Formats: sequence, structure tokens, C-alpha cells
Amino acid sequence: MERAKNNLWQKFEQANLRLQYKCAHWLELKTTHFTRLNWIVILFTFIVFTGGGSIYLIVKSFSGNPTKNITVIPITKPANVIPLKEKPLELSTIISKTEFEKITSFRKYMDSLGRSPTGKKTYDSIVSDRPGLLDSLTIIENYYYSHLKN
Repeated sequence: MERAKNNLWQKFEQANLRLQYKCAHWLELKTTHFTRLNWIVILFTFIVFTGGGSIYLIVKSFSGNPTKNITVIPITKPANVIPLKEKPLELSTIISKTEFEKITSFRKYMDSLGRSPTGKKTYDSIVSDRPGLLDSLTIIENYYYSHLKN
């Protein structure tokens, strides 16, 4: 795994260097006819525009309209949060044996889908559309087994 990652990284670096070389070569071809005076004019124009823009932003930030300040909205706790440090939720309903068998058969079906190459696409789509489904099945099964002991 690590070797494949290193090999992929090396290929990426080689492609990046090739792209840099091609860009540098293209820029060199486009600017070979520039004289020293052309470069000075380009540099001066760059300095004037970037310096002018920077000065404009600095002056505007100090003398700007105070109504356009950034407003800070306080972070609030959502109403539907389950606290993690407290006791986990207790299910008050009793799961019948037939319901539990349906849940376990669905779990087995999902496991077989995940293991088969043809069902992998279906399994992935179910898991992506219902991200908490398998966790919920585990919680229900654990709840049933814990109440079975009592």
C-alpha cells in the first residue's frame, strides 16, 4: 500500500515537473523578443497597479462605512442534540421475535450484498442514501440481546 502511494506520488511529481517545464518554455518563447525597456515598463506597471490597489484597500478599511463591518453570530447548541456524556437512550418499546428476525435477516442480506461483486454497487448506494442504517441495526440488536438476558 505504502509503495503504491509512493509510486503514485512520484508520478504526480513527474507530471508536475513536466507541466512546469512546458509552461516555462512557452513563456520563454513568448518573451524572447522583449527588450530591457519592455521589462522595466512591465515591472513599473505591475508595481503601480498592485501598490495602488493595496493603498486603496488600506485607506478604504480605515475610512470605510461602519455599517459594513463583519457581524459575529453566536454559535448556538442545536435543539435535537443527544448528549454524549449522559446515559444512552433507553428504548421503551419491546421488540418482538418476528421483528428481530426481520432485522437480522436484513442484516445478513446487507452483509451478503457487501461481499458480492455484483451487489457491491447496491450495498454502497443503500449505505450512502441511509448513512445511519447499519448503526441503527447494531443498536437494535444490542438492545434486544441486552433485554434477552434480563
